[in-house]
Amino acid sequence: MSDMMLNISLSDLSAIKITCPQCRASAEFPVARLQGDPPERCFHCRGEWFVVGNPRTTALEHLFRALGELRGKSESGCRVDLVIKEDPRSPHTRVPI
Repeated sequence: MSDMMLNISLSDLSAIKITCPQCRASAEFPVARLQGDPPERCFHCRGEWFVVGNPRTTALEHLFRALGELRGKSESGCRVDLVIKEDPRSPHTRVPI
């Protein structure tokens, strides 16, 4: 099997998907509207997702803010891309749209 690398421009990144560990429901949050506040609870089962002050919550807040900052034009003109190594054995790598 051969590996494939995917280069994704941050301008192509449309949403962040979060899947609930309790009920497996998922929600997509548009990157263009992310302001740094991740959802505290699942919209379906009300299971707890991100507790305020938790290190994972803080990391996600930083990620949301950073994506917003990096999607804009930089003063230097540098383009930032995500590089994803695609594993053909992983069922989560490709999702039909």
